[in-house]
Amino acid sequence: MEYERQNHLRCEPYQRCSQRQDQSNGFYQRALSSRVGLLELKVPRTRSGAFQSQVIPRYQRRDALVDQTLREVFLLGVSTRQAGRALVPLVGQSVSATTISEVSKVLDAAVNQWHRRALSDHYRYLLLDGVSVRLRLAGRVQRRMVLCAYGITVEGQRELIDFLLVKAEGEDTWHNFLSDLWRRGFRAKALKLIATDGHPGLIRALARLFPRVAHQRCWAHKLRNLENKLKVSQQPCLQEAKLIYQAPNGQQALKRFRAWAKRWKARVPKAVACLEEDLEELLAFFECPAKHWKRIRTTNVIERCFVEVRRRIRTMCAFTTRSSCERILYAVFKRMNDNWTLHPLHDFTQNN
Repeated sequence: MEYERQNHLRCEPYQRCSQRQDQSNGFYQRALSSRVGLLELKVPRTRSGAFQSQVIPRYQRRDALVDQTLREVFLLGVSTRQAGRALVPLVGQSVSATTISEVSKVLDAAVNQWHRRALSDHYRYLLLDGVSVRLRLAGRVQRRMVLCAYGITVEGQRELIDFLLVKAEGEDTWHNFLSDLWRRGFRAKALKLIATDGHPGLIRALARLFPRVAHQRCWAHKLRNLENKLKVSQQPCLQEAKLIYQAPNGQQALKRFRAWAKRWKARVPKAVACLEEDLEELLAFFECPAKHWKRIRTTNVIERCFVEVRRRIRTMCAFTTRSSCERILYAVFKRMNDNWTLHPLHDFTQNN
């Protein structure tokens, strides 16, 4: 920094020359948190105040690596209050929760870029679902829905494609979300199947946007609906219903359903009707290769993503802003996408 100041002055110390641009004016103290701990630095200054060191930018109190570490610790699930205390051995001082939040705000640009990135039209299967989060809005905690799209490509890569934070889950919100994916390049030319839960708004949105793509109703959600219509003494009905999707092919599954319905219709007509009304969508996965059935007959794989989201936000009462919610969702999903990139599903490749 002293060398920088000397170049700025264009004169040696105590030298009298016509090229001098300014006068030295001693130093001021600056505390800098770095990878080797807290440093007390003497920063050169000039009389006019025009000199500015490039080594230590104006107002900087932390090394760039320290800021990066603060962000990584926060994104891995440590709360803003705990992250500052956890990094005391590294930075030499406690970092406030406000500082952690400010450092993490640089992720906003990455989140916006991710939401606007171009998409490749190479998804073979699409799974759609939503998760509820809490935000503090207008002075009170309110529920909001996060719509998520998960895809498996023809190369066997898993990917959380994108998410959208909305006020409520409905036909319009799902239509807007899927239309945005379409505008960014997802034209569904390679798409063979879309798996969803039983939300009627989502089903209507899919009928408008992708009417030619097979629709699979999630067996896990349907069995939960079925269980709600049964008494404790009628649990064998639920266990026998599971044998339907475990059949070796679609014809056998249909035979098992007919036998199951005949056996239970008189005792639990509402449960049988619940399964019968969506039977076509429940058996759609049998048209796909047998090696794929386990992953595409439910939306469990995307529910697993939500488990990671809930684990990350468990330490919070509620998100304070929409941006803070999106930052953490982006961080969780990006970490999972990066891990999936290293572990493709070989049974889902185009050759198989």
